[in-house]
Amino acid sequence: MSRAQKGASSDAAWVASKGPVFTDRTTAQAETRPDPDRLAALARQMGAESHLDAVWDRVVQACVTQIDGADHAGITLLTGDSVSTPAASDELVRIIDRHQYATGEGPCLTAAIDHEAVVRVADLTLDTRWPKFSAAVVGLGVRSMLAFQLYTDSDTIGGLNIYARTPDAFSDDSVHTGTLLAAHAAVAVAAASHSEHLRTALASRDTIGQAKGILMERYKITADQAFDLLIAASQQTHRKLKDIASDLAATGELTVG
Repeated sequence: MSRAQKGASSDAAWVASKGPVFTDRTTAQAETRPDPDRLAALARQMGAESHLDAVWDRVVQACVTQIDGADHAGITLLTGDSVSTPAASDELVRIIDRHQYATGEGPCLTAAIDHEAVVRVADLTLDTRWPKFSAAVVGLGVRSMLAFQLYTDSDTIGGLNIYARTPDAFSDDSVHTGTLLAAHAAVAVAAASHSEHLRTALASRDTIGQAKGILMERYKITADQAFDLLIAASQQTHRKLKDIASDLAATGELTVG
């Protein structure tokens, strides 16, 4: 048995041990009727979030409650050459995603990496586009999927992935709702990312300011001269300026060379 087969067998055993992992289809359909007012409120809430984790969580929750046919949902995030799942409705989604990442194929990778706006899978047992992935996950109880590319005008963020236990679970309305959620999510994620980068930059500036103050007081030098010392230490030790400043602020020691 190959490593991939062993992994699939182990994951199937995990699903079996959890009993009825999936929601009842009748209940799910009753709970996932798209509500225009709710979608508008979710869009405003996502746009107001300044932390990425909170945005991801809202997106996943919205998919399960608003997309007709959805049993599970998750996010695939592209970071350089790596992929990850920053948010998922449950552990099963993370298991499924690990199979996509391990095999290098699957609907969410097609959406995120191959830049397909919507990838619709009616039945994984019949779809031949991703044979390794399909073989690994059908034993987990997943039969149909939707994957939406998360992108802005300037960047591809990743993919929004929706899973169902029955074939042909998703309607045209499901695709429409998912497309709207993906668009709102991409904009909200871009805004939250900008906020986090800004907070990081401000924190780094404060730390560098503290380090400069220490050097100015210690050596009776100007702010520019203190900054030059920090730059010299950064270049000679091949470390980032903010890390040099953080160490100096914490320990009072400046390592040069």
